[in-house]
Amino acid sequence: MSEDWHRLANPDEIPSPALLIYPDRVEENIRRMIAMAGTADRLRPHVKTHKLGEIVQLQLKAGITRFKCATIAEMEMVAGAGAKDLLLAFQPVGPNLDRMRQLQETFPGTVFSAVVDDPDTLQRMSDAGFGLRLFVDVDCGMHRTGIGVEGAFELCQAIDAAPAATPAPSRG
Repeated sequence: MSEDWHRLANPDEIPSPALLIYPDRVEENIRRMIAMAGTADRLRPHVKTHKLGEIVQLQLKAGITRFKCATIAEMEMVAGAGAKDLLLAFQPVGPNLDRMRQLQETFPGTVFSAVVDDPDTLQRMSDAGFGLRLFVDVDCGMHRTGIGVEGAFELCQAIDAAPAATPAPSRG
C-alpha cells in the first residue's frame, strides 16, 4: 500500500466530521490477527473497538466464528451480522437478564455466553430460568473483575450444579 493510502480523492465531497473506513486496511488487519493467532478458531475478537456489523461480516468471511461483546446492544448487532457464538464480557444482571433471554429467543441458532465471578449472581442467572453458557471470570491479579483463584473451583462446581446454567468448554 502506498504511503498516502489515507488520502481522499474527493475530500470536498465528504461531510465533516465523518467516520472513514478503509476496507483493505481492515481486511489486512484481520489477516494479521489470524496469522498472529495461528488460526481463526483461536480468536474471539472484542467488538467494542469497532461496533460495526460490516466488520463482523468481514471477520466471519475470514473464518472467525466467536466474538466478545461489552454490552447487550453489541451482542444484538453481532448476532444480527450472522455470528453464532457470542460472549458477554460482563455478568448480566437486572434487566440485562431479560434482554439476554430475548436475544436467545430472537437468534435461536446463536450460542450466548456470559462471565460470572460471584455465586449470588450465578444464582440470579440460574433463577432467571434460561440456560446460559458461563465462563468463570478469574481475577488475574489486577483486582478489577473476577473471583480469586481460591474460589474459582467452587464457582465452577456451582455452575455445574445450577439447573439453568452450563459450564463453558475449557477452550472457549
